[in-house]
Amino acid sequence: MTKIFKYTACTFLGVILWFGVTAQNLAERLAKLPDVVSVEKMEANSFFKEAFILMIKQPLDHKHPELGSFNQRVVLSNLSESSPVVLITEGYGGEYATRTKYLNELCPLLNANQLFIEHRFFGKSVPDSIDWRYLTVENAAADHHRVIELFKTIYHQKWISTGISKGGETALYHLALYPKDVDISVPYVAPLNFSVEEKRHDYFIRHLAGKDSERRKVALFQSELLKRKSSLLVLFTELCKEKKYVFKTSVSEIYDYCVLEFAFSFWQWGSSVKDLPNSNGTDQEFLDFFVKICSPSYFDFESGKSTFPFFIQAEKELGYYAYNPKPFKNLMELSNTTDYVSRLFVGPEVHLSYDPAMSLKVKDFLRKDAKHVLLIYGEVDPWSASAAKAPWNPQVVKIVQKHGSHRSRIGNMPPKQKKKAMRILTKWMNS
Repeated sequence: MTKIFKYTACTFLGVILWFGVTAQNLAERLAKLPDVVSVEKMEANSFFKEAFILMIKQPLDHKHPELGSFNQRVVLSNLSESSPVVLITEGYGGEYATRTKYLNELCPLLNANQLFIEHRFFGKSVPDSIDWRYLTVENAAADHHRVIELFKTIYHQKWISTGISKGGETALYHLALYPKDVDISVPYVAPLNFSVEEKRHDYFIRHLAGKDSERRKVALFQSELLKRKSSLLVLFTELCKEKKYVFKTSVSEIYDYCVLEFAFSFWQWGSSVKDLPNSNGTDQEFLDFFVKICSPSYFDFESGKSTFPFFIQAEKELGYYAYNPKPFKNLMELSNTTDYVSRLFVGPEVHLSYDPAMSLKVKDFLRKDAKHVLLIYGEVDPWSASAAKAPWNPQVVKIVQKHGSHRSRIGNMPPKQKKKAMRILTKWMNS
């Protein structure tokens, strides 16, 4: 008995030491993963034990790695190696994920680690020289697949992919191309477009967003902006000069584009018609509310540099939404907005052609093969017009938050919808 006790005690002590070393040396283990270029410790959110910023070498073209590489930023917040992993497929830059306060809502809901991937060609994940041929849905999905392969050597529990807006769209593309990478996917407010300038969003804004009376008030405000254009344009131009905005067309046209964009932005972010200025409000009151909802910075060349790669993607594969000046044809000098994405955001020097193949692949995948996908949308969000659909697949569940906007999340859902979401996730986590 004495010998057995001594052996057991030593074994127990060894287990304690092994777990201690493992926890202390996670940074070293991360640094030893293939293609990890650097590991930097950062201050972790209080929900996690530790956090790291990694740069991981990725091929410019996964099918032809000999063509070169770039370093992709990945942020890991570690809770436990025995916990599941929430994978955030960000669609843009990821600077916010390096801040201590950042915490994806699914992590505390599912008691999970957090793994954040900045999208290729955004933020710090940019090659020395950019060739837009390599900014594709397929390459981005392969980036995510490669990161998952690396981290699955450490984390062996359930994997849940998620993302918001373009990030949610990115999660859907990744899922369709690599369906075995994750166990569950929760895309938030994710569009699925099939043309560069989709018309479904305009129909939604004019016929479906909010109540009839609310839509009329928004349209009347837009009309009033156009009726007051001669006086408001003076203030608008002064603002643009003060902010040093640079546009690819005249300030007068940008004013009209902002009027068209106003309705989309108003509903997207869940604004209230109660906040619309009175019809007898001053020009300054009208301008202030106008630019609060739709700032001309949206069309500014300098302000748009960080999101410029998105418009390349929109022109190539992702698509976007169209404007419709016809309801304001007697008030607006702008009569034709066709190809505005190319003219205002991309420029004639970049020649691109749209291919819907990847969006169609996602559409087909969701209807036939997808499993454990929870889609979340907001009722008044115009992006809901191009929401992903899978009406005959019971493994794909869509929850549309009542009165919800582009800010719709599980945490701000009405109690019944929140319970439904958590019931579904709990069932899938335990399956």
